[in-house]
Amino acid sequence: MNVLESCKEKYKDSQQFFEDKDATLFLTHFGELDSEKITNLSSKSEEHLIEIGAAKRTVRNIFNILIEGLQNIINHGDTSPNGKQLSFFNMGEFNNQYLVSFSNLILNHKTNSIVEAINRLNNEDQAGVKQIYLKTLTNGEISEKGGAGLGIITMAMKSKNEIKYQVTKINHELSLITIEAKIDKI
Repeated sequence: MNVLESCKEKYKDSQQFFEDKDATLFLTHFGELDSEKITNLSSKSEEHLIEIGAAKRTVRNIFNILIEGLQNIINHGDTSPNGKQLSFFNMGEFNNQYLVSFSNLILNHKTNSIVEAINRLNNEDQAGVKQIYLKTLTNGEISEKGGAGLGIITMAMKSKNEIKYQVTKINHELSLITIEAKIDKI
């Protein structure tokens, strides 16, 4: 199976997850992203959340998570052998939570550092996550693509829940990383 087919298969699986959990999938995207698509998707998500009566603070937190996740895909996602930055994301609603998941290609040698960073965040309480954020903001090393890891930290702060992840090896060079943030309804 080639990279595109593998990504499409994982995308179908991610949509099936919502159906299996009897959840409502209200926004989804597969393919490349640009700033115009991010603006469009974030506007649609905000409109839908307001329409269904989500609390303003919840809408703001989800919006921040969405922007961080989509920007992470553009800024840090790697490309397929044919030069495409394949990615997908889903946003949906469970009984007591909203779920936003992001998936993009990443070089295999980069996965360990991301997994370690997420595990470190998941082992902290909210005060600890905030300390990591402040420390990274003031002392963070900037990667070659301009990031200091603040995106995932921001997602952890805004979701106030454990960040889940899955790494699926696609081939000897690439994996698909999925990052999932749950936001409690208030």
